[in-house]
Amino acid sequence: MSHHHHSHETDPLIERVERGVAHAHYEAHSKWAGIRHKFRKGFAEFLGTAILVAFGSGAIAQMVFSQNNSWFTMSLGWGLGLTFGIFVAGGVSGAHLNPAVSLAMVIFRGLSWADFVIYSIAQFAGAFAGALVVYITNYSAIKEAAAEATIGIFITGRQSDAVSTTAAFVAEFLGTALLLLVILSTSDKGNTPAGNTQPLIIGLALTAIGTSFGYQTGFALNPARDLAPRFLTAVFGWGLEAFSRQGWYFWVPIVAPFLGAIGGAFTYDLLVYASGPSPLNN
Repeated sequence: MSHHHHSHETDPLIERVERGVAHAHYEAHSKWAGIRHKFRKGFAEFLGTAILVAFGSGAIAQMVFSQNNSWFTMSLGWGLGLTFGIFVAGGVSGAHLNPAVSLAMVIFRGLSWADFVIYSIAQFAGAFAGALVVYITNYSAIKEAAAEATIGIFITGRQSDAVSTTAAFVAEFLGTALLLLVILSTSDKGNTPAGNTQPLIIGLALTAIGTSFGYQTGFALNPARDLAPRFLTAVFGWGLEAFSRQGWYFWVPIVAPFLGAIGGAFTYDLLVYASGPSPLNN
């Protein structure tokens, strides 16, 4: 009986070896964990934006290549992509997935300029990655089709000659402003905070903007979502035409969303927001 209680103790040598293995594992892990901790917000923005653009541009590709997609299903693809992207990044970075949203957060909600730079780079890279996924997936169909028929899978533009550049600018400005109103109101604890349903509400807002105001430009509402895929098309066969087309239209989906996001946030804070610090209620 005397040595019976020893059977439950482990051999000290085995214990030391196990500790050593665990430590080596921890070292490798913690090196990545350290990198991830440092860049986690950027990684989240990257992945979320990639998901947004993959679902959105993927839906445009299906509209171009099949008879089964309409403008509405394409808008829904963008909205659901935004919903899933927000779920992927929301708890980590706040899931802006859009440099225009990030700029509004700098001006009106205290995001740092350093974060703005990290977020914007991540969003740009993510949009490029998402577009690349769509390009690879639809590669053979794109190669078969005329270049002009497929560039719209990736970039926005005036959808007809009846749309002037001014009208396009107004549409992009308004759409982005409306998106910011929904983002800020559903984030506002003094108004209608949407909690776990917020990603769905914001995604549906994008779908609604697409169906109600999107037909003139193809609703970029997001500088990264348009400019990064534009670089992709320029590199993968469309050339400078990606930028020069429609009288160098490419500046519109950069400038109008930035200004529209500021306009939407300004309007919300001026008329409604009272539950936290803002330049308009300090």
